[in-house]
Amino acid sequence: MSRAVTLPQTFERRGTSVKMYAPRFQHMRVREYIREEDRNLEAVIPNFSGIRTNEFTVVPWKQLPDLASFKDRDTHVIEAILNTSKTPEIEPIAVRGYCMRADSIYHPDEYMRQVARERTQKEKEDIEMVRMSCLAQLTRECGIARGDAFMAKANTTTLLDLMTGDKGGDNFDVSILIDRVMQFAAERSGTTVEEIRDWLEPLVGMIAPFGTVVSGGRERSHGFLYRQHVRLIEFRKSLHETRSMVREEAGESIDLINKVCDQIIAYVNQRIVKLDEHLGNFASVFSAFDTSLEQLRKLRRDVSYGLDGWDDLIDVWDDAVEGKDMVGGGEGLERGIRHILDYLPMIPDRELNPDGNVMEGADYERARVRLVAEMHSWSDGSIDTTLRDRVARAKESRVDDTESKWKAEG
Repeated sequence: MSRAVTLPQTFERRGTSVKMYAPRFQHMRVREYIREEDRNLEAVIPNFSGIRTNEFTVVPWKQLPDLASFKDRDTHVIEAILNTSKTPEIEPIAVRGYCMRADSIYHPDEYMRQVARERTQKEKEDIEMVRMSCLAQLTRECGIARGDAFMAKANTTTLLDLMTGDKGGDNFDVSILIDRVMQFAAERSGTTVEEIRDWLEPLVGMIAPFGTVVSGGRERSHGFLYRQHVRLIEFRKSLHETRSMVREEAGESIDLINKVCDQIIAYVNQRIVKLDEHLGNFASVFSAFDTSLEQLRKLRRDVSYGLDGWDDLIDVWDDAVEGKDMVGGGEGLERGIRHILDYLPMIPDRELNPDGNVMEGADYERARVRLVAEMHSWSDGSIDTTLRDRVARAKESRVDDTESKWKAEG
């Protein structure tokens, strides 16, 4: 059977990465399998035997506790996922939430528990900032429509200053401004102020992972999806800068990894542009609320799946870079590259080309296998001369066959 046939064709079939600390379960994923009326969860465990890379073991999720003695933190995550009942509850954002809650309570390291709590608090603050940015966008739109120069120039900082009394004096009543903005949104969308207020919170919750609403050349901030995207861009830059420090075959691996990074960065950028276009006229979002919410949910699903699985790989790379100046640091860089190459989360073909037949994943797999086949040993740097000679003879044979064909046709 062709290797390309076994590649997952959708994000759901690839599954969502689940951060686990048990060694054999790192880079594990959970996916849903529905047969008739039964909903089953599967654990997809890469290299479970520890012998062959790029092979997967698939078991029912409920059987995981039988495979190892998990500590409290991992057990809590397994149970949280087992207790889900709907597809969105095992998408990347939801699973990330289960892992963060487990880390904040059950992680054996107090420092890591504190880090998880700080991240949770940071994301609560992100939601508040996104809510303010939504109100600021509505204020700008209202100001432009009503010819109010002050409102037309409003931003998140402006509203925060007014609410805290830093600007405008204690006599300024922000509630009057908000009421005016809500009335404008209701008139623009043909609904009531009460519905606008009710609908704002679900929109804020859907937008929050992306960060603040931006317009007019302003830069986005806040939002963990935004931070993950920036981190991937910085990782790609770091890989490129490190290429000259490793052997040529490792450099070719970097090129292949960066090709995948470029694909994902472009995929996410396209959806961020759609998001900004959709929210650029924020008042109109309320006129077709259900449709807008579904469009936002689709964008959030795509971006979260596109970035899923990268954080752990970038952690591996950061550790390798941190130790690159130590004795044997170059070997550590190459081990990191090899690890990333083995677990690289490709975007499935049908997600990239829902109406086409371009097999990006198959092309990548062929390139990766060919690349690995010609590498030096990663353990001691020695050359597998038998394998090298066999690959070289195969290449020469292909060249000779091609030349013979050309001569015959000529």
